[in-house]
Amino acid sequence: MSGILKKVVFLSVFLLVSTLFAAENYHLELYSLSGKLLSTEDMMQKSAAKYLIVDFFSLVCEPCKKSLPKWDKFYAENRGKGFEFLLVSLPAQGDRKKVEKDLKRYFKEHRFGFDVTFDKYSVFGKKFGAVEKSGDVKLPMIFVLDRSGNILFKAESYDEAMLKIKNLK
Repeated sequence: MSGILKKVVFLSVFLLVSTLFAAENYHLELYSLSGKLLSTEDMMQKSAAKYLIVDFFSLVCEPCKKSLPKWDKFYAENRGKGFEFLLVSLPAQGDRKKVEKDLKRYFKEHRFGFDVTFDKYSVFGKKFGAVEKSGDVKLPMIFVLDRSGNILFKAESYDEAMLKIKNLK
């Protein structure tokens, strides 16, 4: 095999393997509680944000609910400073329609400045690892993504997330 052909074959194999093992893209497309389709990729492009905070949430998770006012304050102060925020609600066991109705009622009573989505079948919860294959949910679970949709880090509490986020500023 000639030297050029070897290089072409090597490059082709390298590109194929690197594509197969490339970091998984964690961009989301979910409907908000108001029925609007949200794309995290679009959110990042429109706002020119550098980071996306994705907080997995459930109404039955007390630490999750306690962190909402803190996230609301953080988001209000940092939205124009390179951060976007998305709350992804996961279903508790039981009737998903009832859970969705309860979510809508809760967020109508407790208004926040960020988008709230409902991962009705835990598709993204499973992708991120907040929901195990068995269906068990691990909350709180917070992820920070870069503009490309790659996970920079995850945290298991608001305080842990904030410690890591402060290093990004």
